[in-house]
Amino acid sequence: MMGRIVGVLALAICGVATGAEVPGSFADARAIWQSSRENAEYQNYVDQFTQYSNSLRLDERNGCHSLAAGTVTLMLVVARADADGFATIERVFYDVDNAKARCFERSYAGVRTKVPPFLPFVLQVRME
Repeated sequence: MMGRIVGVLALAICGVATGAEVPGSFADARAIWQSSRENAEYQNYVDQFTQYSNSLRLDERNGCHSLAAGTVTLMLVVARADADGFATIERVFYDVDNAKARCFERSYAGVRTKVPPFLPFVLQVRME
């Protein structure tokens, strides 16, 4: 099935200590991801998020894969925990500006998820 996270996505997460500045651009988010992607807590959370994302079929929403050729790299930003013990993907940055990237932004922005171990937390997702 096209778009399953295991087959099509290369998913990675990173986090920094609570209270760190929220990234304001793709480059800022990527820097956070690069500095923390080897963290052991990252490994646990990536497994959980992958299962959750697969269950919701987030990468299959809206037919995004067919909107443009090539790869889109997304940076999903979770910056704070909600009062109810969950968190929300607040920002989605992408490395190319096309219909495919904007579609994936709509698919992921606002999605509620388990609170990650660090905030802000950045998930890197590559869409083929």
